Amino acid sequence: MLTGGAIQDILSKPVEQHPEKPVFQILGIKKIQTKGSEGAGNDRYRLVLSDGVNIHTSAMLATQLNDLVISKQIEVKAVIRLDKYICNIIQETRKVLIVLEMTVIKPGNEVPGRIGEPKNINADSNSDRQQPQQNGSGGQNSMSGGGTMSGGPVLGGASRGAGLASATYGSHQPLASKGDSARAVYPIMSLTPYQNRWTIRARVTSKSNIRTWSNSKGEGRVFNVDLVDESGEIRATGFNDAVDKFYELLEVNKVFYVSKCSLRTANKQYSTIKNDYEMYLNNDSIIEVCEDRCNLPTLQYNFVQIGDLGNFNADSLVDILGLVISCDDVTQITTKTTNRQVSKRDITLLDRSEKSVRATLWGDDAEKFDEHVGKNPVLALKGVKVSEFGGRSLSILNSTNMRVNPTEVKEAHNLVGWYENVGKNSTIESLSGNRSEGGAMGADYKTLSQITNEQLGMGPKGDYTTVKATVVFMKKENCLYKACPSADCNKKVIEEGDGYRCEKCDKSYTDFKYRLLLQTNLADFTGNQWVTFFQETAENILNTTAERLGQLKDSGDDTAFDQLFLEASFKQHIFRIRAKMETYNDETRLKCTCVNVAALDFKKECRRLLGEIKKLKML
Repeated sequence: MLTGGAIQDILSKPVEQHPEKPVFQILGIKKIQTKGSEGAGNDRYRLVLSDGVNIHTSAMLATQLNDLVISKQIEVKAVIRLDKYICNIIQETRKVLIVLEMTVIKPGNEVPGRIGEPKNINADSNSDRQQPQQNGSGGQNSMSGGGTMSGGPVLGGASRGAGLASATYGSHQPLASKGDSARAVYPIMSLTPYQNRWTIRARVTSKSNIRTWSNSKGEGRVFNVDLVDESGEIRATGFNDAVDKFYELLEVNKVFYVSKCSLRTANKQYSTIKNDYEMYLNNDSIIEVCEDRCNLPTLQYNFVQIGDLGNFNADSLVDILGLVISCDDVTQITTKTTNRQVSKRDITLLDRSEKSVRATLWGDDAEKFDEHVGKNPVLALKGVKVSEFGGRSLSILNSTNMRVNPTEVKEAHNLVGWYENVGKNSTIESLSGNRSEGGAMGADYKTLSQITNEQLGMGPKGDYTTVKATVVFMKKENCLYKACPSADCNKKVIEEGDGYRCEKCDKSYTDFKYRLLLQTNLADFTGNQWVTFFQETAENILNTTAERLGQLKDSGDDTAFDQLFLEASFKQHIFRIRAKMETYNDETRLKCTCVNVAALDFKKECRRLLGEIKKLKML
């Protein structure tokens, strides 16, 4: 069952003749602990491999596969298939095999012993000739090239000053370019912080906007790009001077030679890039456009279904492919950390799981999305953050790669076809039904009587539900108040002399702005409920602005003022309601607040009701 002669082919033949997905037996495993530049321990595993004819003692397991050893999925005597591998030349003659992806064909406990009578292959002039022992100690007492099993020179720069003269990637094309300017390049997955001299050739798959940061150490700018080659991908980050030097140069989809960068352990909290390290650009870094012909891959996705988001923890980063079925207007919010205003837009994504989820766009992404409103575009999101904010929702970060209607993603075309023929007529379940943001309507419809009968609002954060109801009465008296004119403050002002004072801002102003606080009675076929409407939602049901109402009130035009309330009465809407028990003067009562209002879409409402009828028929 082993691929006899595979080791000889890999070590002696051109890359075009390397075996594809060869099968080997593991005869030894040894943990080698090295230390990075920051002093943190980084475990790597060295393997002794046999193809039944020859034994190769210089094989390393990529760090992303370490869990297979820890969980004992691979062990001595196990038979494995190398799905992806790299053969690197170090110290000019010595060849080391790096296992990037593998499949266990047969566990070690199911294999009685060594398969065949393999002999140690003379990989280089210094290769050791001892046969590996069949135990978990790793077999050999020494490595080829003079290193020792107890922590001597190993691949990835643990051998000081060792450089890679060439690299191959499985049975794919060589990574070194074939043009007149041919140069030796390293595969991305072979890079570690312990190497000094290397050059990679990679394609830029995404580039973030330039962001500013500020902390106790000062202020600065930062951006990052994602790079990919045949072996894998890596994120590169540039600060301050590197922003000026490289930001305009690094264009998405172009290929570059990159060298003289530093590497550090990647923070997986902010990236879905499958690499243990992250690259940092500095003043010494060299980036050149690659003019040679090459066939590097593009952006790599690992899409998960929207319906499976419940299986992911909060703050996880995932890749999502979804079709936009609704889009809210851009709003401005003030961040608590920086006290700055930022643009925000909520959209709803749907996929073939017939589940939808709310996603939030921020900053320029939110403002530039206007051109896609109403067109049901498909979004491919790489590295979007999962949140538990009211059910399940998504937040599109600065580091998220977002592509609209990606032509290179086959699944995007399939999703559009499914939506046109099936999806638009399906009953959609929202994973963001309890979202506590105002933009989400959710699919968890209830009647007004259910709000009280089911005792909503008893929790510490309140409960959210959607109701279809009619406006039957609005309290016109005291529906307006004079608020601070500052854009970031809506506090009620105190009149003093010829001006107005805001206690929150600790400032006095010569003017004010009107804000709405409207008590409204809603009714459906089960009963009625008093609900509080604030500025935006109140303006929505009144179909006017607080400023207009204030002008009518100040001018004494009571007839026009009353007419606006009369025209808004007895109209039906879809309301998103927050129910919360609150205590005032030692009395606890239910308080309902409207966080969003939507016009009644009769077509969608009919589909929803038909879905409810189908559920009843199944009982």
